[in-house]
Amino acid sequence: MSFLWSPATMLTLSTMVTSTMMALSSTNWMFLWASMELNLLSFIPILMTSKSNKEIEGSIKYFLAQALGSALLLTSSIMMWSPYSILPSMMPVILMVSILLKLGSAPCHFWYPAVMSSISWISCAILSSWQKLAPLAMLVFFTSQMSSPFIPLMAGLNALLGGIMGMNQSQLRSIMAYSSIGHLGWMMSFMSVDKPTMSMFYFAVYCSLIIPLFMLMNSANLTTSKQLSKITMISPITQLSISILLISLAGIPPLTGFMPKMLAIMVLTKFNTPMIIALIIGSLMNLFFYLNILINTMVPTQTLGTKSTQRVKSPMMFLIMSSITSMGLAPMIMM
Repeated sequence: MSFLWSPATMLTLSTMVTSTMMALSSTNWMFLWASMELNLLSFIPILMTSKSNKEIEGSIKYFLAQALGSALLLTSSIMMWSPYSILPSMMPVILMVSILLKLGSAPCHFWYPAVMSSISWISCAILSSWQKLAPLAMLVFFTSQMSSPFIPLMAGLNALLGGIMGMNQSQLRSIMAYSSIGHLGWMMSFMSVDKPTMSMFYFAVYCSLIIPLFMLMNSANLTTSKQLSKITMISPITQLSISILLISLAGIPPLTGFMPKMLAIMVLTKFNTPMIIALIIGSLMNLFFYLNILINTMVPTQTLGTKSTQRVKSPMMFLIMSSITSMGLAPMIMM
């Protein structure tokens, strides 16, 4: 499945960016809901660029999940501030569920791995980065306005579920989907101690790592972890860049991905030790399947009687920049 660039695709991309900025700058729930709906309708044509059956199936799953989240968001936000609300104590919980559903967070994550495994790598990069910006900002705002005891529980659940489910996957897109759920637990851990800026900082670091990683996997046309064994023979530089980005995502020092995790542990030590343990256990399980991918890249295989003629179209400057991004904060960590 390849991503096709066209004038229609560029138009929908611009609409998607505009709708997200509208959602971030909205001043009331109705305008926020309308912006999220516009964002949903603009992203679905991007999911269906190659018009394959898998992408059509993934776009339908994405639409159904997001439509349910939008309906819960509109209903709960209106009823929460309505003087005639039937169950006022349940409305904040329903609003929280709607945000978690749009974000793809546990326990409302059922649609996220299914959609990720059905779409192209470029669409995966957009879904894992830009499409999470508005729901994550909504969650940060919601948790800062009212104390929610569910956030520490959701943070630990995301970390553990992302690690456990990711260990049972062989498809790279499914592995990266559960990896995203695991990293979402670290982002939510900052919200539990009212550190919204640190949560968005973790999200920015995460996006700076997965976007070049997904672009490299798209250029190499990778689907399963077994296909990584051919990368060493075809393009050693691509193999090195993917390895560095995966190690950085795992949070191994002194790479960039270690810095936000170290800050989370330092901040949470004084507040919630059990959540730190859950986050570390989930991160160790993430490290397991990251290392499994790395081992597959380091063990080259050659089909008997044939010789691979595939070429990986990866600009040298892009590979260098992705590696620098992964190691950019290393001097700050060492200091």
